[in-house]
Amino acid sequence: MKTLGIIAEYNPFHKGHAYHLRKAKELSDADYAVVVMSGSFTQRGLPALTDKYTRAKTALLNGADLVLELPTPYATGSAEAFAHGAVSLLDSLGCIDTLCFGSESGDLGSILSYARLFQDEPKDYRELLKFHLKQGLSFPAARSKAAEEYLNYTEHVCVCSREDADCRQESELLQHPNNILGIEYCRALLGRHSQIRPITLPRASSGYHDLSMNTDFASASAIRKAISREGLSESVQAQIPSTAFTVLKKALESCPPIAFDDFSSILFYRLLTLSRKELAAFQDISSDLAARMENCKYKFSRISAYADLLKTKELTHSRITRALCHVLLDLCQKDLELLKKENWPVYLKPLGFRKSAGPLLAAVKEKSASPLLVKAADASSVLTPIQYALFEKDVQASHIYESAKVCQHGTRFVHEYTRTPIILP
Repeated sequence: MKTLGIIAEYNPFHKGHAYHLRKAKELSDADYAVVVMSGSFTQRGLPALTDKYTRAKTALLNGADLVLELPTPYATGSAEAFAHGAVSLLDSLGCIDTLCFGSESGDLGSILSYARLFQDEPKDYRELLKFHLKQGLSFPAARSKAAEEYLNYTEHVCVCSREDADCRQESELLQHPNNILGIEYCRALLGRHSQIRPITLPRASSGYHDLSMNTDFASASAIRKAISREGLSESVQAQIPSTAFTVLKKALESCPPIAFDDFSSILFYRLLTLSRKELAAFQDISSDLAARMENCKYKFSRISAYADLLKTKELTHSRITRALCHVLLDLCQKDLELLKKENWPVYLKPLGFRKSAGPLLAAVKEKSASPLLVKAADASSVLTPIQYALFEKDVQASHIYESAKVCQHGTRFVHEYTRTPIILP
């Protein structure tokens, strides 16, 4: 039995995702596909378009056999936290042979070169990194320049020295979000000495930030933007597999899309009760950002406008929204550092599975190094303290997400303890 691992958000599931699943199974010759998927909130810090069980169902209808939830501190974290948490979950299953991810470059060799560099951090690279940080560059920009110079020199791509301006160009590969995630996936595999084999597919869809709908595979960002603007129009329907569209349509008829601004009153209350020092304790919030947040909090009207106030040349909009999400969900840096120190612990929370994947489910039960949690009520008895803390964050995130649905759209509150996995034939 060969099993494929995929890390995704499916927000929403579209034809590019269906292509990725199908092609990944072909390349890996896999019998089954396991998807690790974010829950109520995504890596950019934004609430998912629909709830996690709806998104899991769309994946199961289009090639996935088992969908597991990525714990919230990882799902809403930086590229490092997102990737390492997800890879830890796949690795703990004990039955994953291949991890397939999309990338803009499609060049696994280059991706692995960067992954080894960032994992090993040789002395010369660290010195280059320090040099560029002292020049006032942000960490991502400094890392990009240092990595490019180091690899150019050591791999003899070109004659390069610290004084050579021609070599001090930012790496093209490190300018694209899926490449960066791919590097972190491979770095996590290297760090865990995992037997999982990475493969990458060139991204067939539009770029991550491309908002065009006039393409074979529009990006999830473009589809979300189109839905907010025109609802489930013909252009949206054309980008989503028919089975997934039926599920999405039913979900959005029951409850319109949740927006980050729907959490404005909760976040504003949090900002009013937190000091600058307390704000600086959350994930992705530096002392400088905490100061800006405190100085601007009395200008707060809604989250999107507040994020615009906080944005600077060095701080991207995604970094800001992710930081605000961490305040909303009470995700502290010290807790993330503990998770990293403990080698990214996880537990297995199925959002859905196929009955036909019996051999896969049996292998997971037999080989997994992490506990399987099918019933939320069993959490306190089957999880370790650190796993239970992760579970509590997932429950809290789900309930905050539900609260917006109730307050904005008058839906009935659904307690996480009453939810059960989606089961398909």
